[in-house]
Amino acid sequence: MAKRNVALLVSPASVTRIFAPDDLTVLRRRYNIAAVSGENPDHQAPELLRQAEACITSWGSPRLDEKLLSAAPFLKLVVHAAGTVKPYVSEALWQRGIQVSSAAAAIAPGVAEHALGLMLCAMKRTCWFNEKIHRGIWRDEAEISRVMEPFGIRVGVIGLGHTGRCFLKLLRNFEVKILCYDPFFSAEKIRKLGGEKVDDLDDLIPQVEVLSLHAPSLPETRHLLNSDRLKLIKDGAILINTARGALIDEPALYQELKDGRFTACLDVTDPEPPSPDNPLLTLPNVIFTPHVAGAASQNLYRIGRLVRKELNRFFSKKPLLHQVRQEDLNRLA
Repeated sequence: MAKRNVALLVSPASVTRIFAPDDLTVLRRRYNIAAVSGENPDHQAPELLRQAEACITSWGSPRLDEKLLSAAPFLKLVVHAAGTVKPYVSEALWQRGIQVSSAAAAIAPGVAEHALGLMLCAMKRTCWFNEKIHRGIWRDEAEISRVMEPFGIRVGVIGLGHTGRCFLKLLRNFEVKILCYDPFFSAEKIRKLGGEKVDDLDDLIPQVEVLSLHAPSLPETRHLLNSDRLKLIKDGAILINTARGALIDEPALYQELKDGRFTACLDVTDPEPPSPDNPLLTLPNVIFTPHVAGAASQNLYRIGRLVRKELNRFFSKKPLLHQVRQEDLNRLA
């Protein structure tokens, strides 16, 4: 049986990060892979797509617009080896009936694990103890009094996409009550996931000791946590954002944090990186990580494995497991 033609519109450096050697070997054995030879896929993309029935995109790939698709007469599938597909798809792609699959589900476990790690680090005051011990302070009783344990507390989860659901799964290992806000999920579906639905975000926020954001960045979710909602956060609580920086009004967040009222753990900011004069950088009750949740180390190999499986399903005439449709875009990250 003739091999099918697949264009790999990903730089060689990214390919080695995303695909484990065994998965890459299997891909090359099963398909005719037309791959980028340099670090800029844009210039080579038209030629690579000329015979392609499927293509693989990722961070740094060109947008599949009318001009580029005119060079891809046989293209029927795009498998995006990253999270959001929004910067890479176009109206022309949907009009041609080209199917799209996203690896967001493969990234989600790593992001959820990062959120849990930040939660436990903040609850158990790990960063602060480390800093004090390095300064020669072995036991700070005031700091010890701020330790919180994941027993009997309430955790609020905003957004139940791939990552939010993974986070819920991890939380089920602890004796905590999970309150969830997501307009697209019914109370019954949330109950099956192990949480309790709260219809009003303003009702959820003041109830929880930990609040974790997993919502997409959309016009209607920009500054979802605005000044009024940030005021609802409990004293001593922990706010975690591993989703998108635009979900939080950062100047308003600074006003709530500057007196140490609660703790924020931020893997994302708006913009990224934060400007050097961002006042949040001056606060000891803010833990930063540089947008690495889910997109570092071995977790990236989950993406390559998902891509390989989706290609196999497509060419075996099986339904895609992670298809993204045009109508999904208004609720996805």
